Amino acid sequence: MVIFMKKYELETLKKEIENIRELINTYIEYPDIFKDELEESSHKIDDLINEYIKLKK
Repeated sequence: MVIFMKKYELETLKKEIENIRELINTYIEYPDIFKDELEESSHKIDDLINEYIKLKK
């Protein structure tokens, strides 16, 4: 049960990371307009990646 939950959490985090990557790619096209969004998304993806790494251990 624990292994299944961990795997599910990892997959969920992966999907969130991918979604934010797509957003960042969109924001990068217009960095002056989306400066705040780009910064916020960058912090969010860092947090998610760190969480993913912790769970992966």
